[in-house]
Amino acid sequence: MFKNRRWLWLALVIPVILILYFFLTNKTTDNSITAKVRKGSFRDVISNSGELQAENTVYISAPADLQTNQIYEEIKIQDMVAEGVHVKEGEYIATLDPSIVNKKIGDMALALEKARAGVLQTSLDTALTLREARDQMANLQFQMEQKKLALDLSKYEPPATIRQAEIDLEKSQRDFVQMKENYKIKQQQAASKMQAATREVEVLNTNIGKLEELKNRFVIKAPKNGLLVYINDWMSGGKKKAGSVVRPWDPRVAMLPDLSSMLSKVFINEVDISKIHKEQKVTMGLDAFPEVKMEGVVKTVANIGETRPGATAKVFEVNIKLNKVDSILKPGMTTSNNILVNEIPGKLIIPLEAVFAEGNTSFVYMKKGNSIEKQEVKLGKSNDEEVIVEKGLAEGATVYLSLPETAKEKKITMLK
Repeated sequence: MFKNRRWLWLALVIPVILILYFFLTNKTTDNSITAKVRKGSFRDVISNSGELQAENTVYISAPADLQTNQIYEEIKIQDMVAEGVHVKEGEYIATLDPSIVNKKIGDMALALEKARAGVLQTSLDTALTLREARDQMANLQFQMEQKKLALDLSKYEPPATIRQAEIDLEKSQRDFVQMKENYKIKQQQAASKMQAATREVEVLNTNIGKLEELKNRFVIKAPKNGLLVYINDWMSGGKKKAGSVVRPWDPRVAMLPDLSSMLSKVFINEVDISKIHKEQKVTMGLDAFPEVKMEGVVKTVANIGETRPGATAKVFEVNIKLNKVDSILKPGMTTSNNILVNEIPGKLIIPLEAVFAEGNTSFVYMKKGNSIEKQEVKLGKSNDEEVIVEKGLAEGATVYLSLPETAKEKKITMLK
């Protein structure tokens, strides 16, 4: 009876063991990640990250006439309202440090005092010079009258004496005429010196007034209603805020973007830029909201490359206009942009992870029944995620996305 029970147990256990063996064997094989060869449209895309910005933006700037007023130094932003605040036209935005302007006003005030003293000194000098000239004229006139009297008295003298008296009178008359002409020139010189000295005072007064008016504009106010957004400071690597500086050649402090129309600005490397053209379709996502998907079109493509900070290769600016704008979109958000370069219909497509290589031979690990086969494939165009299979696979075939250890040493089935 015990023998019968033992055989009964064996009859039950052996099938269970066999089932478990086959189950575990298949499970080990099925644990590998696989994908189906699909037939459809292959999308040749160029992917790049970008940054949202408003298509139309009003910049809030420091006074634009800094260089006109001979201010070439950096100016510190003493205070600025918080980013993201909705401001109204005329409301306070920021205050710039006026110390540089105050120093220039102080320097000009000292120059003005010196110029005013110069006007007084010039006035005294010219008055003295002209008085001396008038005295000389009076003396010459007196001498001329003496010479005339001497000529009148010499009429009874010898002819030689008379001629000498005539010569003396003529010389005296000529000297007097030259002195009158010189006096007129000295008057003109005096007037010119006074005009120059007075002009210097006027210029300094005007410049001081301009600097005072400029300093008043160091309290910056909003030019229109809008959302205040800080701008990037490429020199420091951050955003301009309280404590940052503005420069005469880049006086922008902040911006008021028009959020009704937005762009995603990306920089494409010089290798791919020839593929980018206006009106190409773009799909994009937001790093801050991965679930949000947006669409747009290429609006502008730069003709001239530039070198970005930290990079050596040239890149080209490309602006992508969003088809629709959502309230969650804010300038400065990071975007992921997929620019559709070309779309090829009716192609067999597999993930790039499914492709392996030995030397110059590309192949896949393909599931065939309960076994795995290393199958050579001829590949076509690829993007960052998928590749076209021109030959070697059929639609619906299963390929492995990771290396199956059980098939590692198998030989590749070559294409015929």
